[in-house]
Amino acid sequence: MRASPAQISIFVVAAIFLLVIFGRIAHEKNYVPDSLVNGFSTALGRQTTQSFMQTSERLWAKTVKERLELRNVIYGQSDVGLFPAQTEQTLAAYPFTIWDMVPASYNCPFEVERIGRMGEGGKWVCGMSRYESAKNPIIMYSMGIQNDTSFEQQMMARTNAELWAYDLSIVDIAPFIHPAFRPRVHYQQIGIAGVTNPHNVPPYFSIIDLMAQNGHTYIDILKIDVEYAEFQALSTFELATRQPNMEFPIGQIIIEIHLFHGDGTTVNGPLFLDWWASFEARGMRPTWAEPNLLTVTMKSEDEMPRLAKYSWINVLDTRSKLWRNI
Repeated sequence: MRASPAQISIFVVAAIFLLVIFGRIAHEKNYVPDSLVNGFSTALGRQTTQSFMQTSERLWAKTVKERLELRNVIYGQSDVGLFPAQTEQTLAAYPFTIWDMVPASYNCPFEVERIGRMGEGGKWVCGMSRYESAKNPIIMYSMGIQNDTSFEQQMMARTNAELWAYDLSIVDIAPFIHPAFRPRVHYQQIGIAGVTNPHNVPPYFSIIDLMAQNGHTYIDILKIDVEYAEFQALSTFELATRQPNMEFPIGQIIIEIHLFHGDGTTVNGPLFLDWWASFEARGMRPTWAEPNLLTVTMKSEDEMPRLAKYSWINVLDTRSKLWRNI
Protein backbone atom coordinates (compact mmCIF):
# COMPACT_ATOMS: atom_id res chain seq x y z
CA MET A 1 0.00 0.00 0.00
CA ARG A 2 1.42 3.38 -0.99
CA ALA A 3 1.83 6.04 1.64
CA SER A 4 -0.31 9.12 1.34
CA PRO A 5 1.29 12.57 0.89
CA ALA A 6 0.33 13.41 4.46
CA GLN A 7 2.06 10.29 5.82
CA ILE A 8 5.19 11.08 3.79
CA SER A 9 5.23 14.63 5.16
CA ILE A 10 4.95 13.40 8.74
CA PHE A 11 7.78 10.90 8.17
CA VAL A 12 10.04 13.58 6.68
CA VAL A 13 9.38 16.03 9.52
CA ALA A 14 10.05 13.31 12.12
CA ALA A 15 13.28 12.30 10.38
CA ILE A 16 14.51 15.89 10.24
CA PHE A 17 13.65 16.34 13.93
CA LEU A 18 15.66 13.23 14.91
CA LEU A 19 18.61 14.30 12.77
CA VAL A 20 18.64 17.70 14.43
CA ILE A 21 18.45 16.20 17.93
CA PHE A 22 21.15 13.56 17.30
CA GLY A 23 23.34 16.14 15.61
CA ARG A 24 23.06 18.44 18.58
CA ILE A 25 23.89 15.61 20.99
CA ALA A 26 26.88 14.64 18.86
CA HIS A 27 28.26 18.18 19.05
CA GLU A 28 27.23 18.76 22.66
CA LYS A 29 27.75 15.54 24.58
CA ASN A 30 26.67 17.11 27.85
CA TYR A 31 23.50 18.62 26.45
CA VAL A 32 20.34 17.61 28.29
CA PRO A 33 17.20 19.77 28.11
CA ASP A 34 16.41 21.64 31.33
CA SER A 35 12.96 20.09 31.44
CA LEU A 36 14.52 16.62 31.36
CA VAL A 37 16.97 17.50 34.13
CA ASN A 38 14.12 18.81 36.28
CA GLY A 39 12.12 15.69 35.56
CA PHE A 40 14.99 13.43 36.58
CA SER A 41 15.63 15.48 39.71
CA THR A 42 12.05 14.91 40.78
CA ALA A 43 11.93 11.26 39.76
CA LEU A 44 15.25 10.38 41.40
CA GLY A 45 14.49 12.17 44.63
CA ARG A 46 14.15 11.01 48.19
CA GLN A 47 11.38 8.47 47.74
CA THR A 48 13.07 6.74 44.81
CA THR A 49 16.38 6.45 46.67
CA GLN A 50 14.64 5.05 49.72
CA SER A 51 12.67 2.62 47.56
CA PHE A 52 15.89 1.50 45.86
CA MET A 53 17.51 0.91 49.24
CA GLN A 54 14.51 -1.07 50.45
CA THR A 55 14.83 -3.33 47.43
CA SER A 56 18.55 -3.71 48.06
CA GLU A 57 17.84 -4.60 51.68
CA ARG A 58 15.47 -7.36 50.58
CA LEU A 59 18.07 -8.75 48.17
CA TRP A 60 20.72 -8.65 50.88
CA ALA A 61 18.40 -10.34 53.40
CA LYS A 62 17.75 -13.10 50.85
CA THR A 63 21.46 -13.93 50.66
CA VAL A 64 21.77 -13.84 54.46
CA LYS A 65 18.97 -16.41 54.71
CA GLU A 66 20.67 -18.58 52.09
CA ARG A 67 23.99 -18.25 53.93
CA LEU A 68 22.49 -19.37 57.22
CA GLU A 69 20.84 -22.35 55.56
CA LEU A 70 24.07 -23.39 53.85
CA ARG A 71 26.08 -22.81 57.01
CA ASN A 72 23.80 -25.10 59.02
CA VAL A 73 24.33 -27.84 56.45
CA ILE A 74 28.08 -27.59 55.87
CA TYR A 75 29.36 -26.44 59.27
CA GLY A 76 26.72 -28.07 61.41
CA GLN A 77 28.66 -31.28 62.02
CA SER A 78 32.25 -30.45 61.05
CA ASP A 79 34.46 -27.75 59.59
CA VAL A 80 34.93 -28.47 55.89
CA GLY A 81 37.34 -25.57 55.49
CA LEU A 82 37.22 -22.31 53.58
CA PHE A 83 37.84 -23.81 50.14
CA PRO A 84 36.42 -27.34 50.25
CA ALA A 85 35.98 -27.83 46.49
CA GLN A 86 39.45 -28.93 45.36
CA THR A 87 38.64 -32.08 43.39
CA GLU A 88 35.74 -33.20 41.20
CA GLN A 89 34.45 -35.29 44.09
CA THR A 90 34.55 -32.48 46.64
CA LEU A 91 33.08 -30.04 44.11
CA ALA A 92 30.00 -32.23 43.85
CA ALA A 93 29.57 -32.16 47.63
CA TYR A 94 30.70 -28.57 48.29
CA PRO A 95 30.24 -26.38 45.18
CA PHE A 96 31.41 -23.11 46.79
CA THR A 97 34.20 -21.23 48.55
CA ILE A 98 33.87 -19.09 51.67
CA TRP A 99 33.63 -15.98 49.46
CA ASP A 100 30.42 -17.33 47.89
CA MET A 101 28.78 -17.13 51.30
CA VAL A 102 29.37 -13.38 51.62
CA PRO A 103 28.44 -11.93 48.21
CA ALA A 104 28.20 -8.20 47.56
CA SER A 105 24.41 -8.45 47.47
CA TYR A 106 23.46 -4.89 48.44
CA ASN A 107 23.26 -2.53 45.47
CA CYS A 108 24.89 0.83 46.07
CA PRO A 109 22.15 3.43 45.43
CA PHE A 110 24.68 5.60 43.58
CA GLU A 111 27.50 4.93 41.14
CA VAL A 112 30.35 2.60 42.10
CA GLU A 113 33.75 3.76 40.86
CA ARG A 114 37.20 2.29 41.08
CA ILE A 115 39.63 4.82 42.58
CA GLY A 116 43.40 4.33 42.35
CA ARG A 117 45.58 2.33 40.04
CA MET A 118 44.45 -0.77 38.21
CA GLY A 119 45.33 -3.95 40.05
CA GLU A 120 46.79 -3.96 43.55
CA GLY A 121 46.10 -0.67 45.35
CA GLY A 122 42.90 0.45 43.63
CA LYS A 123 39.62 0.41 45.57
CA TRP A 124 35.91 0.55 44.73
CA VAL A 125 33.96 3.46 46.23
CA CYS A 126 30.17 3.60 46.49
CA GLY A 127 28.82 7.08 45.74
CA MET A 128 31.98 8.90 44.72
CA SER A 129 29.94 11.80 43.35
CA ARG A 130 28.34 12.27 46.78
CA TYR A 131 31.77 12.73 48.34
CA GLU A 132 32.82 15.08 45.55
CA SER A 133 29.84 17.34 46.24
CA ALA A 134 30.19 17.27 50.05
CA LYS A 135 30.50 20.73 51.59
CA ASN A 136 32.11 19.70 54.88
CA PRO A 137 35.54 18.04 54.78
CA ILE A 138 35.56 14.27 54.49
CA ILE A 139 37.29 12.48 57.35
CA MET A 140 39.24 9.62 55.75
CA TYR A 141 41.43 7.07 57.52
CA SER A 142 43.84 4.86 55.57
CA MET A 143 45.39 1.94 57.41
CA GLY A 144 48.01 0.03 55.44
CA ILE A 145 49.67 1.88 52.58
CA GLN A 146 53.21 0.63 51.89
CA ASN A 147 54.41 2.65 48.88
CA ASP A 148 51.15 2.89 46.91
CA THR A 149 49.05 5.98 47.56
CA SER A 150 47.15 6.03 44.26
CA PHE A 151 43.80 5.58 46.04
CA GLU A 152 44.49 8.23 48.65
CA GLN A 153 45.81 10.77 46.15
CA GLN A 154 42.88 10.39 43.77
CA MET A 155 40.46 10.77 46.67
CA MET A 156 42.22 13.96 47.76
CA ALA A 157 42.39 15.30 44.21
CA ARG A 158 38.65 14.91 43.69
CA THR A 159 37.26 15.69 47.14
CA ASN A 160 38.00 17.93 50.11
CA ALA A 161 39.09 14.90 52.15
CA GLU A 162 41.50 15.21 55.03
CA LEU A 163 43.57 12.06 55.48
CA TRP A 164 44.85 10.29 58.58
CA ALA A 165 47.21 7.55 57.37
CA TYR A 166 49.02 4.75 59.20
CA ASP A 167 51.51 2.12 58.13
CA LEU A 168 54.25 -0.01 59.66
CA SER A 169 56.54 -0.17 56.66
CA ILE A 170 57.29 3.46 55.74
CA VAL A 171 58.88 6.14 57.91
CA ASP A 172 57.55 9.15 56.00
CA ILE A 173 54.59 9.33 53.65
CA ALA A 174 55.59 12.67 52.11
CA PRO A 175 57.59 11.17 49.18
CA PHE A 176 54.47 9.29 48.13
CA ILE A 177 52.09 12.27 48.34
CA HIS A 178 51.84 15.14 45.85
CA PRO A 179 52.98 18.41 47.48
CA ALA A 180 49.56 19.99 46.86
CA PHE A 181 47.91 17.39 49.11
CA ARG A 182 50.46 17.23 51.94
CA PRO A 183 48.80 19.94 54.11
CA ARG A 184 45.74 17.67 54.36
CA VAL A 185 47.70 14.54 55.33
CA HIS A 186 48.50 13.37 58.86
CA TYR A 187 50.79 10.37 59.06
CA GLN A 188 52.18 8.08 61.76
CA GLN A 189 54.37 5.02 61.39
CA ILE A 190 52.38 2.67 63.58
CA GLY A 191 50.62 -0.66 63.38
CA ILE A 192 46.89 -1.27 63.71
CA ALA A 193 45.74 -3.73 66.35
CA GLY A 194 42.90 -4.63 68.66
CA VAL A 195 44.75 -3.33 71.72
CA THR A 196 46.98 -0.26 71.92
CA ASN A 197 50.62 -0.85 72.83
CA PRO A 198 52.51 2.45 72.60
CA HIS A 199 55.71 0.91 73.98
CA ASN A 200 56.15 -1.49 71.09
CA VAL A 201 58.67 -0.49 68.39
CA PRO A 202 56.94 0.59 66.24
CA PRO A 203 53.87 1.16 68.43
CA TYR A 204 50.46 -0.38 67.81
CA PHE A 205 47.17 1.45 68.24
CA SER A 206 43.51 0.48 68.18
CA ILE A 207 41.12 2.32 65.89
CA ILE A 208 39.09 3.73 68.78
CA ASP A 209 42.23 5.12 70.44
CA LEU A 210 43.41 6.73 67.21
CA MET A 211 40.04 8.44 66.80
CA ALA A 212 40.26 9.75 70.36
CA GLN A 213 43.81 10.95 69.73
CA ASN A 214 42.61 12.84 66.65
CA GLY A 215 39.49 14.24 68.30
CA HIS A 216 37.12 12.31 66.02
CA THR A 217 33.85 10.62 66.80
CA TYR A 218 33.12 9.64 63.20
CA ILE A 219 34.95 8.48 60.06
CA ASP A 220 33.45 9.02 56.60
CA ILE A 221 35.68 6.49 54.82
CA LEU A 222 37.95 3.88 56.36
CA LYS A 223 40.33 2.06 54.03
CA ILE A 224 41.95 -0.84 55.84
CA ASP A 225 44.48 -3.27 54.38
CA VAL A 226 46.54 -4.53 57.31
CA GLU A 227 47.45 -8.13 56.48
CA TYR A 228 45.15 -10.14 58.76
CA ALA A 229 45.08 -7.58 61.60
CA GLU A 230 41.67 -6.40 60.35
CA PHE A 231 39.89 -9.08 62.39
CA GLN A 232 41.10 -8.01 65.82
CA ALA A 233 41.21 -4.30 64.96
CA LEU A 234 37.64 -4.10 63.69
CA SER A 235 36.21 -6.54 66.24
CA THR A 236 37.44 -4.50 69.20
CA PHE A 237 36.22 -1.32 67.51
CA GLU A 238 32.78 -2.80 66.96
CA LEU A 239 32.59 -3.88 70.62
CA ALA A 240 33.80 -0.48 71.85
CA THR A 241 31.05 1.30 69.92
CA ARG A 242 28.28 -1.13 70.82
CA GLN A 243 26.45 1.15 73.19
CA PRO A 244 22.74 1.99 73.61
CA ASN A 245 21.49 4.33 70.88
CA MET A 246 24.98 4.57 69.34
CA GLU A 247 25.30 4.19 65.59
CA PHE A 248 28.32 2.45 64.16
CA PRO A 249 30.52 5.52 63.54
CA ILE A 250 31.90 4.75 60.07
CA GLY A 251 30.10 5.63 56.83
CA GLN A 252 31.98 3.36 54.41
CA ILE A 253 34.63 0.70 54.95
CA ILE A 254 36.85 -0.35 52.07
CA ILE A 255 38.64 -3.45 53.24
CA GLU A 256 40.95 -6.18 52.04
CA ILE A 257 40.27 -9.38 53.95
CA HIS A 258 43.15 -11.79 54.55
CA LEU A 259 42.23 -15.33 55.52
CA PHE A 260 45.79 -16.11 56.59
CA HIS A 261 47.10 -18.10 59.52
CA GLY A 262 48.36 -15.30 61.74
CA ASP A 263 48.71 -14.30 65.38
CA GLY A 264 48.91 -17.98 66.28
CA THR A 265 45.23 -18.35 65.37
CA THR A 266 43.34 -19.66 62.37
CA VAL A 267 40.22 -18.12 60.89
CA ASN A 268 37.83 -20.93 60.07
CA GLY A 269 34.47 -20.74 58.35
CA PRO A 270 32.20 -20.28 61.39
CA LEU A 271 34.52 -17.70 63.00
CA PHE A 272 34.74 -15.68 59.82
CA LEU A 273 30.99 -15.74 59.23
CA ASP A 274 30.33 -14.66 62.82
CA TRP A 275 32.81 -11.79 62.41
CA TRP A 276 31.15 -10.73 59.15
CA ALA A 277 27.64 -10.90 60.63
CA SER A 278 28.64 -8.68 63.57
CA PHE A 279 29.12 -5.77 61.15
CA GLU A 280 25.94 -6.52 59.23
CA ALA A 281 24.11 -6.22 62.54
CA ARG A 282 25.49 -2.67 62.87
CA GLY A 283 24.23 -1.66 59.42
CA MET A 284 27.20 -2.48 57.16
CA ARG A 285 26.20 -3.82 53.75
CA PRO A 286 28.54 -5.20 51.07
CA THR A 287 28.17 -3.28 47.81
CA TRP A 288 31.21 -4.54 45.92
CA ALA A 289 33.64 -7.45 45.98
CA GLU A 290 36.83 -8.07 44.08
CA PRO A 291 39.01 -11.17 44.45
CA ASN A 292 42.72 -10.66 44.95
CA LEU A 293 44.42 -13.67 43.41
CA LEU A 294 48.00 -12.79 44.33
CA THR A 295 48.28 -15.68 46.79
CA VAL A 296 47.47 -17.96 43.86
CA THR A 297 49.63 -16.36 41.17
CA MET A 298 52.57 -15.76 43.53
CA LYS A 299 52.22 -19.24 45.04
CA SER A 300 52.17 -17.93 48.60
CA GLU A 301 50.50 -19.46 51.64
CA ASP A 302 48.86 -22.65 50.30
CA GLU A 303 48.02 -21.08 46.92
CA MET A 304 44.38 -20.72 47.90
CA PRO A 305 42.47 -17.49 47.08
CA ARG A 306 42.71 -16.15 50.61
CA LEU A 307 42.38 -12.44 49.76
CA ALA A 308 39.33 -10.42 48.75
CA LYS A 309 38.46 -6.73 48.66
CA TYR A 310 35.05 -5.52 49.80
CA SER A 311 33.27 -2.19 50.02
CA TRP A 312 30.75 -1.87 52.86
CA ILE A 313 28.35 1.03 53.36
CA ASN A 314 26.50 1.82 56.58
CA VAL A 315 22.78 1.97 55.83
CA LEU A 316 21.88 2.84 59.45
CA ASP A 317 24.17 5.87 59.56
CA THR A 318 22.40 9.21 59.81
CA ARG A 319 25.70 11.11 59.49
CA SER A 320 26.77 9.51 56.22
CA LYS A 321 27.50 11.92 53.39
CA LEU A 322 25.85 9.37 51.09
CA TRP A 323 22.45 10.00 52.64
CA ARG A 324 22.60 13.68 53.56
CA ASN A 325 20.29 15.96 51.54
CA ILE A 326 18.83 13.28 49.27
